[in-house]
Amino acid sequence: MFFKKKPLEIPNILEYLKNDFTNWTSGNEKIDNFIQEMQLNINNENDVVFEWIPYKQFNKIRETGKNDSITVYSAIWKDGPLHKEYSWRNYKRDSNKEVALKYLHNSQESIDSLINEAKRYSTDKDAFQVLYGISQNPDTGDYILVQNNLINLVNWVSGNEKIDYFIQERQLKINDYNDIVLEWIPYNQFNEIKETGKNDSITVYSAIWKDGPLHK
Repeated sequence: MFFKKKPLEIPNILEYLKNDFTNWTSGNEKIDNFIQEMQLNINNENDVVFEWIPYKQFNKIRETGKNDSITVYSAIWKDGPLHKEYSWRNYKRDSNKEVALKYLHNSQESIDSLINEAKRYSTDKDAFQVLYGISQNPDTGDYILVQNNLINLVNWVSGNEKIDYFIQERQLKINDYNDIVLEWIPYNQFNEIKETGKNDSITVYSAIWKDGPLHK
């Protein structure tokens, strides 16, 4: 007779994480200390359970965009993040979670920059951009930020590092669903384009944006 394996359920997340410290390592002391610090700062069920995520946890990896400093992939995280659906329930994993993998090129050469990049993200699991943890490509050594996979928020790059950084900064400052979501919008999203005015420095057109803006 076949018995289905019961999903892991965790009543006390801090106790579980402390006991798990010896069961994983990134191979870098600074990264390990940063992840442990993030975990020990969890104080309610809305906080992200930040983790070191082994690269073998990912499958269906597909490139979605790149610039000079990063390459973004979509992937399936087999175990998925630890989360608490309701306050009265235990923590469990959201398995086969679709995520975005943000490869930071040559990040192994500047661990402080990697950690500073990770600190830019909100620790609220309901934020627009959520950072679940850090991983590493074993072939290239590049470190990876593992994020929620929001269409048009992480699966894009403009091709210009400064523009990407500006858009990401604006997105990371979203803290209310009334806030406008600034996006990189591919030109092929527009049709019915017609000129409405111009001067020496600009030309204005009206157009139809096929997908339209993100909103709630």
